[in-house]
Amino acid sequence: MNRKEIPEPLRIARAWIAAFNAHDVAAIVTLYTPEAELFDAGMKRRRLGRQEIEEWFTRRFTALPEISYTPADEIVEGKQVAITWTVSGRTPRLLGQRWLAHPFAVDGVSLFTIRDGQIIRQRGYYDHLAVVERALPFLRLLPSRM
Repeated sequence: MNRKEIPEPLRIARAWIAAFNAHDVAAIVTLYTPEAELFDAGMKRRRLGRQEIEEWFTRRFTALPEISYTPADEIVEGKQVAITWTVSGRTPRLLGQRWLAHPFAVDGVSLFTIRDGQIIRQRGYYDHLAVVERALPFLRLLPSRM
């Protein structure tokens, strides 16, 4: 492989990050297979198929209009890619008040599984409680988590 060639799975994962940072839901959705599965630590349940994935990102960008990823390390193993990142933005506004939105930055990792040039499965892992504590500062007053 030429040094300048980017493996297809990494190219797709990087395209996903670029589309996410642009908040381009249509571009994100086209990167998934029709039967794709998406799950991250901030979800109550996994999202199956392009329609549910589209609805998820539409809601996410509405609730978090400043959210973006800064990738760090990339690991490619066959058709799988792991990318560590820092996600940052502002928490959702409480009671519609901008002053009640707080900046946050959380480290995590996304795992992409690629099939036939598209994402078939994606998992995102991060400390969701840290984001919630930033949105609801009074939660930090509760006994320490272990």
